[in-house]
Amino acid sequence: MALLTATLPVVVIAAFGYLFRRKNWVNQETQFGLMRLVVWVFTPCLIADRVLGNPLLRDCEVVLKTLFAGFLTIALGIVVAVFAARLFGIGDAARRRVFGYCAGIYNYGYMALPVCASLCSEDTVGMMLLFNTGVEVGIWTVGLAVVSGEPELGKVAKAFVNPIFITMAVAVALNFCGLDGHVPAWALNSAKMLGACMIPSGVLLVGMSLPVLLSGFRLRDDAKASVGAVAVRLGAIPALMVAAALWCPGLPPDLRSILVIQAGMPSAMLPIVVVQYYKGDAKLALRVVLISTAACVLTLPFWIKIGFWLLGR
Repeated sequence: MALLTATLPVVVIAAFGYLFRRKNWVNQETQFGLMRLVVWVFTPCLIADRVLGNPLLRDCEVVLKTLFAGFLTIALGIVVAVFAARLFGIGDAARRRVFGYCAGIYNYGYMALPVCASLCSEDTVGMMLLFNTGVEVGIWTVGLAVVSGEPELGKVAKAFVNPIFITMAVAVALNFCGLDGHVPAWALNSAKMLGACMIPSGVLLVGMSLPVLLSGFRLRDDAKASVGAVAVRLGAIPALMVAAALWCPGLPPDLRSILVIQAGMPSAMLPIVVVQYYKGDAKLALRVVLISTAACVLTLPFWIKIGFWLLGR
């Protein structure tokens, strides 16, 4: 029941987003406006609410381990997926890079955060937000080098100049300096109210993206890549992440729970846009994302159940 309570609202809210977009109750401009609110207002406020004063994030060692864990799950996931691509008939080097990029990057925010919020404490959600910062470092360094074929330092640097990274850096610094208690109550209350909008808005955006993505998509095309997407993104990589949660020494208990929750997530949707930008195989990127998103309805509860059971939760 706990797993159902955690995962079903994500499906329901995403379905509403799909309906709103399909019925043209919201247009593309409105969708982009909501996305800007999520990036520039709701997510920074959620970070301020869940990171400032978080007792889990006062220890420098814990912060560094959390950031590094997020980075490694992306970097190693992409490497594993690139090498696995050959097993599923993806022989072209450029297509292997696209497959590896999309299968290696999981939906770490809009789907993982509501599940974490349902199963864990508010402090653990704050730790997941920090973990996600490490994930984004992996996406914009290792991920960008793989999908583009070469590193682009200018784009990497520019990717880190955004309100989410800046808010996280300020919040963690205030914790370390012991100044988090001096933030005015009105500012904290405002951040709490606005931050509460982030998760439902983000899940709505996932649903709103689906009508355009599904247009012209046919399941029977490129069946090997579809099988590979499920096998790698929802099979091999989650198994490695759950194993890391169980056996990596020195990990905080909350970080182990975060690894289990993130393990079963499907591919993120952002890689589709990045692949299109670099003129890669957008159809392959779309296939990996859609197939893994559909199949995770069955696999996500499995990995969380197994992982939490093995962790003794």
